[in-house]
Amino acid sequence: MSWRSVIILATVEQRPSLEGLIRGLGAVPDPATGAERLHRQGYSYHLDLPCRVLTGYEPDELEQVASRIGEPYGVWVACRSMDAARLLLRRVLDGFDGLRGPPADHQITLSPRPVVVVHPEGDGVAGGA
Repeated sequence: MSWRSVIILATVEQRPSLEGLIRGLGAVPDPATGAERLHRQGYSYHLDLPCRVLTGYEPDELEQVASRIGEPYGVWVACRSMDAARLLLRRVLDGFDGLRGPPADHQITLSPRPVVVVHPEGDGVAGGA
């Protein structure tokens, strides 16, 4: 089964509260990867809180996000199913304001609240857990 990738975009000002909420759910450092792991309600997650995910965006994509919400901060989340992703997103993103599917449907709404970018087919980045 492939891993699903979810990217949560927020403003840098929201970083401390978003990271605090995720860590409050039980995310712990994974010394082997330098990222974090979370086990919650039977699901496993790999998370990258240091914002390395934004290095994969093109400058014009980052400029588009920044023009709407300000300087962006991103959290990469990998999980085994969209059910797992929904469970985490419901807990972390009270009232999130955007969802983006595969490249074919680039519909996204940006606001000062966190935005979610979902890659449902997985991207091969995450390893097994």
